[in-house]
Amino acid sequence: MQQSAQPLRSTPSPQTQTALPVILLASVVQGWALYGLHDAITAHHWPATDNAWLIALYAVAVFVPLTMQLFAGHARRSPAWMMVATIAVAYFYFGWHHGRNVLRDIADEHSGPDSPSYFEVGLIMSVLWLLIMPFLENRLETGRWRVTYESLFRAAWRNKLMLAEAALFTVLFWLLLFLWQKLFDMLGISYFTDLFQEPIFIYPVTALTFGIALHLIGTIDRLTSVALEQILNVLKWLALVASTILVFFSIALLLRTPDLVFTGKRAISATWLLWLTAVVVLLINAAYRDGSVESPYPRLVARLMRIVIPMTILITLTAFYALVVRARHYGITVEREWAFIVASAALLYSVGYSIAGTIPGPWLAVISRVNVAVAIGLIVVVAGTLTPLLSPHRIAANSQYRRILDQPPESSGNRNAAETPFTYLRFDSGQYGRDALKRLSELQNHPRAKEIRIAATAAIAQKNRWLPPPPADLDAVIKQLPIYPAGRNLDAALVQALKKPSGPEGGIFTSNWATSDQRAGLFVDLNGDGSDEFVLLDVNGGSVYSHQDVDWKYVGHLYPQQSLGRTPSWPELLELLRLQQTAAKSPQWKDLGIGGRVFRLNPSGE
Repeated sequence: MQQSAQPLRSTPSPQTQTALPVILLASVVQGWALYGLHDAITAHHWPATDNAWLIALYAVAVFVPLTMQLFAGHARRSPAWMMVATIAVAYFYFGWHHGRNVLRDIADEHSGPDSPSYFEVGLIMSVLWLLIMPFLENRLETGRWRVTYESLFRAAWRNKLMLAEAALFTVLFWLLLFLWQKLFDMLGISYFTDLFQEPIFIYPVTALTFGIALHLIGTIDRLTSVALEQILNVLKWLALVASTILVFFSIALLLRTPDLVFTGKRAISATWLLWLTAVVVLLINAAYRDGSVESPYPRLVARLMRIVIPMTILITLTAFYALVVRARHYGITVEREWAFIVASAALLYSVGYSIAGTIPGPWLAVISRVNVAVAIGLIVVVAGTLTPLLSPHRIAANSQYRRILDQPPESSGNRNAAETPFTYLRFDSGQYGRDALKRLSELQNHPRAKEIRIAATAAIAQKNRWLPPPPADLDAVIKQLPIYPAGRNLDAALVQALKKPSGPEGGIFTSNWATSDQRAGLFVDLNGDGSDEFVLLDVNGGSVYSHQDVDWKYVGHLYPQQSLGRTPSWPELLELLRLQQTAAKSPQWKDLGIGGRVFRLNPSGE
């Protein structure tokens, strides 16, 4: 007798019936918690005024409700709530550490969760959470910590698919709301447009929609299994393309290895090497799945794959070499530490998979052990990076600190002032770097102590990495300034005006004044009022100061215009100043004013 097809549904179990209230409760709490934090940021009150509290509470508000939703089926068991409490404490501390030791004292530069630093720590916490959850779910399902690869594989992929499908459901829900508001807008009814744009509506509704989607998807386990089967069946054949790339690139790399090693060149980027290894590992796992398929490929293809996989060792070792070369010359940075972590995991995968390829029997049968071992190692290391123990910002700050002490400035190899170790400590290594700068500004008993103190003090005063730090000794710079016409001097009020930052182009804070000796001062009447202005002149123009009452004030910047003749060099320009060949010229063409608008002619030069 022919059996009819079974629908993709399941009978609600007691666990499922318990799960829905827990999911809804977690969604409501999450939505209102996120709205409260958003309101604190927009209103500029606590906890938005303290980055340690803000990031810690964001971490709890995001990850604890998600954990509760995935554990909802086990809500009547005390181990589930102990795990939720542990996640809450751990993630609160992770957020607290990042806010206190990375973002402390720079709340004005990182005003909300859309800033790069929030995204960075959020991504790291998300990766750690995705790594941990399958182990915790296995413990709840089996009652023991000893895991089987099949259960870990199933839980890991189920979580990712459920979250992705719930996110897609939420996006589609908001697209329907967008259609709703547009339809009523056409009728002149703007109520729904205004409502749907209010944060007090957005956060609770989005969280509730996402939670409902998780519940709906979780009750159709067969649908998730079918989707996973389809995805992995397609991906496994892409492994053949990746293997082809791996073979040809490995051959080319071997031909370049002597030049790469013996000349010390960094011929290639470690980033793309690691991407190649990561793609190969991912696609091999798509074929291996949970290890239940004895031979996912035809026999000849499976044998060729066993031969190709060891080439990933060459790729990862070359990536390590490229990273070591960079670290030796430029020190450890936050990005470089993460690259070393990824490269270490890639090397473990490469060696483990290569060994698995030499063992007879089912195809790469022991890579399940490699995957579990690397996953546990990554959990430990990634969790460590969210603490002072392995914090990339702390390690980077210490590396750049030692680099400043050990290397003379001319050996640093920086391309511009925005890439110096001092700048990195000021802007890229968090509070750890700023604390290191403070120690450098008080440095004693070092051959270059005075030089380092001056540079560190200037970096501390720097407000923007793309604007150069002010000179450490402004009085000395101004004292050496050549003044024209001869016999004129700077009064005390003008000296004080020159010391103040005067806009993006003004004063002694421009890059030429910080790093160049091509500078001069010129008194000249630029506006024809019978009183001289002062021009702080350099090769790119000059900052103009006007004498107003008893003070001097910055009024604007002079920019060089195109000249029909040869542009004089700086020495020639100084000679012209000495000969007093200066004049304040009126433009040949007057401006055209129409109402409040002014139009200025830009001559063609013909």
